[in-house]
Amino acid sequence: MNDGARLLKLQETDLELQRLRLELSKLPELIGLQRLRKHLARAREEMLKVKGARKDIETDLSDLADEEAYYREQVEGAQAKAARLTDYREVQDLEIELSNLAKALDKVAFDQREREGALERVLEREAKGTTAIDRLEGQVKAQAVRAREVATDIQERIAAAQAERERLHAALGEELQRAYEQAAASFKGLGVEALRDDTPTLCRTKLMESSLDEVKRGGQITECPYCHRILVVDADDEGDAS
Repeated sequence: MNDGARLLKLQETDLELQRLRLELSKLPELIGLQRLRKHLARAREEMLKVKGARKDIETDLSDLADEEAYYREQVEGAQAKAARLTDYREVQDLEIELSNLAKALDKVAFDQREREGALERVLEREAKGTTAIDRLEGQVKAQAVRAREVATDIQERIAAAQAERERLHAALGEELQRAYEQAAASFKGLGVEALRDDTPTLCRTKLMESSLDEVKRGGQITECPYCHRILVVDADDEGDAS
């Protein structure tokens, strides 16, 4: 196989790789797997928020319990003090203090009920979220098995084509490697064409006799004077099979 034939075969292999990868990406089983994984990621993200909310509520309840204990301690102290008071004004001040402490305890109790209700709701959300995540994880695993089964043949063909691509690419000199990559990028994978009689296979612009003579004088591999792709004049692949 000469370099011209290698270039054409390399392009053919790259196009086959592109087609196979597109076919793989469009498998319904893989699309379904990607969708399930996105749902799972969102569910896990939401679970983190729910757990964060639960921890905040638990912290609030702990703080309220400390606050309640403080006020009850103040009430007990005031009640103990009341037994020793004889002055009317001091007794009146103490009653006001106890009234304020009772209001504070009522406020704490109200806040505790509100936070306990919020905790109940967030625990319910957490339980439902855990169930949903477990279900999605099972679906992802099952879908991954199905996707792997249907994708195996395509993946094997991709691996074989990739190995062939690397072999062909390595057999070209560095200059031709660079020229091929540049042409492939410029012409969306179709940077190499062959000369068939007096017409390049891709741009399909028939060469005038003078242009044809000039192209043939350019050697086995040259440039199309019209589209500027790599033009393989002689793609004879007989002989060396490497």
